[in-house]
Amino acid sequence: MQQGAIDHRKYVRLVQLTSLALIALVSLSACRPAPVATLPPTLKPSLAWPECPKIGGMYELQGEALPGSMNFYRNRDNKLTLNAMLGVAAPADLTQESVRVELVHDDTLELVNRYDGAITAHQLDLQPEDRVVCEHNRIRIHRTRAEGGVAEEPLRNISEFAQELTVEGDGSLLVKTRILNQSKSAFWSTPVPPEEYAARFRRLD
Repeated sequence: MQQGAIDHRKYVRLVQLTSLALIALVSLSACRPAPVATLPPTLKPSLAWPECPKIGGMYELQGEALPGSMNFYRNRDNKLTLNAMLGVAAPADLTQESVRVELVHDDTLELVNRYDGAITAHQLDLQPEDRVVCEHNRIRIHRTRAEGGVAEEPLRNISEFAQELTVEGDGSLLVKTRILNQSKSAFWSTPVPPEEYAARFRRLD
């Protein structure tokens, strides 16, 4: 009889411990933080966020170089155009002859060039690894591009483009562009002095 009472107490104790363990597990599960939604790694940065100032409109194609800045882009044959400053290609004959360019502002920036019946449109190439920072009157864009690096060509050319677009009080667009190039291989890195350009583009609409 005594042995039976001891076994019963052990059984009750085991049931109590099991119940406590189950309660603890349920409590821990309830206390876990809710999963955080993360953006897919392939998502490109956007210029359409409310924090970004809206800069779409019609601008003069060739800007006025700021004091101390060069009045050409990368070489003396290239004018200081809005296309060049934003790194958005346009045919040379269009940028040589036309005087205005339309800037379309959506998820990215698109420049529409028109002259003598010809129209070209090119977008700013944004990739997932690029960064965009917006303030009430300013957009900062940072892009990094690499070329080469395959087995047959171990030397890589890495270019960093930093652009700052500021809307001024009269609607003009102040654009600053900084380009940093370097060549890298498995054994050395060769930096090149940075290029810096700054120009003001009057709004025409």
